[in-house]
Amino acid sequence: MLGGIVFQLVTISVYACLAIEFLARYLKDKPFTSRHDYSEFLKRAMTPKTKIMTAALCFSTICLFIRAVYRTIELADGWNGRIISTQLYFNVLDGAMVVLAIYTMNIVHPGIYLPSDDETSSSEEFPLKPREV
Repeated sequence: MLGGIVFQLVTISVYACLAIEFLARYLKDKPFTSRHDYSEFLKRAMTPKTKIMTAALCFSTICLFIRAVYRTIELADGWNGRIISTQLYFNVLDGAMVVLAIYTMNIVHPGIYLPSDDETSSSEEFPLKPREV
């Protein structure tokens, strides 16, 4: 069990690092450079809904990361440790984190908050701008 939780912690950490790098590159408009000419591609501006969706993903990831850290520490202490036998820690750091992550993604549902192809092509709320290479 400890190996599975550690794997989950490592996976969430890698995902978070890649997501942070993507957002930083997107916001600074600094994509990876390449020999290919990508000038025909356009960078889309983030709508308010997309910003809310991004914040919800960040919050859910933080909740699941807290849970993974807690479970790693809990199981590393063994089946008879103080942390595994304290119900309050389990309720707050395991149960509450999962509930918050699930409800966040149910309230800020990607089907509602991410724009469809029809919205992006016809909406002035989602302007396109050429990206400089």
